[in-house]
Amino acid sequence: MDGDKMSEEASQKAVRLFFAIWPDMETRMQLGRLTGRLASVCEGRKTKTENIHLTLVFVGEVNASQMAALYRTADEIKDSGMRAFHLPIERIRMWKRKNIVYAEISEIPQPLIDLVEALQSRLSSAGFSLEERSYKPHITLMRNASCKTLPELAEPMVWRVREWVLVKSDRTSGGSVYTPIDRWSLEG
Repeated sequence: MDGDKMSEEASQKAVRLFFAIWPDMETRMQLGRLTGRLASVCEGRKTKTENIHLTLVFVGEVNASQMAALYRTADEIKDSGMRAFHLPIERIRMWKRKNIVYAEISEIPQPLIDLVEALQSRLSSAGFSLEERSYKPHITLMRNASCKTLPELAEPMVWRVREWVLVKSDRTSGGSVYTPIDRWSLEG
């Protein structure tokens, strides 16, 4: 196979993508320390500090020909005046059926709901097939967890959300690797 044909095939390879809120360094370190505390009371696989995020919309497998529509949609949403907000993290919870320990967002800010709804609506209109389930914002801290107790937060964490990102998800033998590939600012 010649080089041009190989590069053409490589550019057509689909990538797994999702939109998320990516924490600033301070919030990332706070959540990373929290996963370390969880590891002392739970067995399981903790989320790597560099992978901590809040998913907005999982897009799924996207090929090169769909990328322009994805970016156009994201740019339209950015230009529609989406507002920055604070995300209060108040409790640690566990979904026993799924064995997932997560940080709970107890009061969901309206700008977060607006951003998720805009992404879902516009991505669907652009032809992307999205999961059809209600949005439950959470920050996964540990998977395959078995916990004796869950730590209490001494005080709520406040995550200042000023942007949202498009993230590439790669599966590796060491677990998933998430790489932000583009960012869009929120107003305010």
